[in-house]
Amino acid sequence: MKKIFSVVWAVCVFFAVPARAATINIGELADRLDRIESALKGVQKKLSNNYVGSTNKPDKDDEAGDKLDAMLMQLQETEQTLRQLTGEVETVKFAQDGLQDRIDRISADMSLRFTEMEKKLQGAEEKIKQLEAEKTAAENARKEAEKKKKEQQAAAARTAKAKEQQIKEKYGKKKPKELYDEAFASIKKQNYKTAQAQFEAFLVLYPKDALAGNAQYWLGESFFARSMFSQAAVAFAEGFKSYRDSQKAPDNLFKLGVTMAKLNKKEEACIAFKNFAKEYPKVSDSMKKRLEKEIQKLSCP
Repeated sequence: MKKIFSVVWAVCVFFAVPARAATINIGELADRLDRIESALKGVQKKLSNNYVGSTNKPDKDDEAGDKLDAMLMQLQETEQTLRQLTGEVETVKFAQDGLQDRIDRISADMSLRFTEMEKKLQGAEEKIKQLEAEKTAAENARKEAEKKKKEQQAAAARTAKAKEQQIKEKYGKKKPKELYDEAFASIKKQNYKTAQAQFEAFLVLYPKDALAGNAQYWLGESFFARSMFSQAAVAFAEGFKSYRDSQKAPDNLFKLGVTMAKLNKKEEACIAFKNFAKEYPKVSDSMKKRLEKEIQKLSCP
């Protein structure tokens, strides 16, 4: 009987110990419950053999029997509690397994997302490097272009200065009217190259003379007559821009349109003809006919 009480007391003491479910592994808890259940079954068997199913009552007094009945009831309650706890443990384990599955799925999903983000980040970093390289190349190209432009401007300035010095040495002693007449005579003789040099000299030496607008126009004609249309366009445009009040200003603008047509720049030519009609509405009838002819030839809108 002492053994039975000892076992029962051990079970009660076990359940009296504060629960450590938060720190005990579910598997260990299940193992402990299995051992407790096995021990309880042994106690039940001993109690049944010694009291429940026996016709031989113990020789102790009724008080001892009552205590044994109370102990047996407590044991049965403990067994019921054990079954309940076992069910709860199984429920917790099932929930833990489900939670672990969710954690695994979330972990896999997050890993995939992080991998994709890392790839995108790597791609963005490579794109940034590429853009930085392109920016550096563009900046270097810009600096190089500016450097070449300055060099060209400096070279052009030196050339212009040298040319101006040559012009002064060759034509500096001539009066404006004298130089202009010589240049115009060269145009009449179709000595266009000589006329070009003479008109350029006139414009360098006497840019504000009353004949400067005429000289600019005939300079353009010296180029146009030799099919040097790009140089002619520059000369006519300069004549219209710098000498708008001169006698030859309408001729400069009109001939600019004709030269643009020669260069297959229809849009620019039509713009020049359109501006001509606005700038000079009172030109001669012959000039109006020439203008209409050129506009029709290009089918200007």
